Amino acid sequence: MKKKISALLLTLAAMCFGLTGCITNQAEKEEPAQKTEEDKNASEEETVTLELFWQKSNTEVIQEIIDKFEAENPNIKIELTATSSDTGKQIFQTRMATNEPMDLVQHWPSQAEFRAMCKEGRMADLSDYEWNDNIIDTYYDLSCVDGKLYSVPLSINAGVVAYNKDIFEKYKVEVPESWDELIEVCEKLQGEGVTPFIFSNGDKENCSQKFHIMTAAVADDTWNPYEFYVGMYEGSEDRIADNEYSEKAAARLYELSSKYAQTDTLGTNYDLSMQMMANGEAAMMLTGTWAQSDIIKNNPDFNLGMFAMPTDDGVHMLITGIDPCIAAMSGTGKEEYAAKFLEFISRTENAQIYTDHDKSPSPIKGVETDNPTVELVLGYIEEGKAIPWWRDYISTGVVSDEADIAQEFLMNGEMEKFLNAEEEIILRQD
Repeated sequence: MKKKISALLLTLAAMCFGLTGCITNQAEKEEPAQKTEEDKNASEEETVTLELFWQKSNTEVIQEIIDKFEAENPNIKIELTATSSDTGKQIFQTRMATNEPMDLVQHWPSQAEFRAMCKEGRMADLSDYEWNDNIIDTYYDLSCVDGKLYSVPLSINAGVVAYNKDIFEKYKVEVPESWDELIEVCEKLQGEGVTPFIFSNGDKENCSQKFHIMTAAVADDTWNPYEFYVGMYEGSEDRIADNEYSEKAAARLYELSSKYAQTDTLGTNYDLSMQMMANGEAAMMLTGTWAQSDIIKNNPDFNLGMFAMPTDDGVHMLITGIDPCIAAMSGTGKEEYAAKFLEFISRTENAQIYTDHDKSPSPIKGVETDNPTVELVLGYIEEGKAIPWWRDYISTGVVSDEADIAQEFLMNGEMEKFLNAEEEIILRQD
């Protein structure tokens, strides 16, 4: 908020008329005039503290942006509340239920939970700020809820297979272009004593993500997982039990986890999986483009590549969306200060800081991405082979409950139980 500060200028004139010495002596004895309240307000601005609730692991880059913002705005302090990817949503939901809002919140604009809060008026409407023109039109539209902008998007992501190029080169294996070729790669690497995949099944959120990535991987020209699952939720009367693609996606996911991953997948969470990948303990990982910065953080010299999970006939689809966004919560009394921070992160030079760390494509105009793997994502988007993370468009209870059943499935492989539970969750109307 811009404040107009007016200073009271006092002009004192004294006519000595021969009494200069007396007047001077008396002036030396007088105390300086007390500052008025208006003078105090004019000389110093109130310091405002904003809480930013952050649910991703890349706290270093957001702290760097915060430090730069605070240097430019010394009267605004940002306190970063950082949580892990597998506990952040639960903490956030608890705070919302107990009416403990934060001033700024990192979330995902496609997720039903976030969209519901926007519709309830719990997020500040940013549509009328001129600075939101900094957002590329396509991603502006993806960030909107009912035609209104409630957040600033920071990057876009996609579900991919990350792989160690040095391992592939050492054992002379090529990037697979079909499911059968992928299994051949796994078998060859296993025969050489190399673990093909790292699975982070100790992080239930990752289990769910992997199932969604796989549903896109089994798609073809006749079946679109977004249309199928969201269509079920909206009343299409389609059912998973009658759909071969859902079972194929689940079966292939379980095959990779049970046959071609490290022994203790349940004892591996997201952070540990990043370290293991960076240390060369496996050749591949089913993850998202967001993992690149975490792998490189653990090993700056890591030779990383990415490819889309292949399907049977070479027709691939990529699951994608806006990764993090930052929104301002309403009713805090600090919305204008929070909007000032959002304007700051929407500037090209500051969004560039995030992209330089994250390595993912940016939704902010003018930001450059020096990353060959980004071409993979952009190519699928341009060819119309990209679909949204479909669970985000279903119900608010899906994220946590589906993560539970996905983790259980990867532990026991009970296909029918998993698919029935998946269907029940998708059809739920919260």
